[in-house]
Amino acid sequence: MAKVGSKVHPWYKGTHEWEIKDIARLNQPVKYRDSQQGDVSYDPRIIKLQNATNCQVLWFTYWLATDKTKGLLKWGQGSPMLEEFTFLELMKQAIRSGFFSQDFLKSLANELRPG
Repeated sequence: MAKVGSKVHPWYKGTHEWEIKDIARLNQPVKYRDSQQGDVSYDPRIIKLQNATNCQVLWFTYWLATDKTKGLLKWGQGSPMLEEFTFLELMKQAIRSGFFSQDFLKSLANELRPG
């Protein structure tokens, strides 16, 4: 499983080597029962990456375990699907971990102000 300090290789802006700087995740994976997959454990994350030129990006990903994987977590191969409160929990975790610049947080706060 990916950890802070690990190297990962998604392609973005001509770069395919990134270092994991931080990971925001839920306190508990989302668990449910599916008629085809059996018991499912869905663990979405926001991963902060940095490349050699100090470009920082956010990578939205997930890990998934089902009865078909014998309960072993497997890396998701597409964009995660998130309910809005699951997304909010990930964002709160990312904010607390210092993923975002003060300029970004001020801009976000301005967007959230009523009127």
